[in-house]
Amino acid sequence: MRTALIALAALLLLSLPRPMSAQAQTPGRQCLHDQLETRADRIRRDRALELAADINRAQGLERRFGRPGGGDYKPLDQLSNLKEVPDGFRVQLLTDGKTYSLSIKDTRDPCGYAIFSDQSLDIFEAVPSSRLGGTRLLTRR
Repeated sequence: MRTALIALAALLLLSLPRPMSAQAQTPGRQCLHDQLETRADRIRRDRALELAADINRAQGLERRFGRPGGGDYKPLDQLSNLKEVPDGFRVQLLTDGKTYSLSIKDTRDPCGYAIFSDQSLDIFEAVPSSRLGGTRLLTRR
């Protein structure tokens, strides 16, 4: 009886769906920012993350010191002292003055790696999800 229960439990465990890695979600494509990430791609990714932090910092300074009583969030071309955009990445910053939304996407990555942030100052790394076209969160920094 015990052996039968163990066998049944093992069968049930094997039948459960397994979480898919970013690589498994994009068959036939080599993701640039997974466990096989090269040193060069890691450096590009780290620079993009630093750029996101710089933009958040610049927005905070603009809002705090931009005008008496606090300023509005600024478009990207009005922020100063930012690092260069790493090769292969595209930056998009949208603002209505009271909030902003930042995306930094790796145009070279076939898996669609991207960095997102907003006025909360949280920085997220993500790849597109295979489910319903949404985004699967990888890490939060």
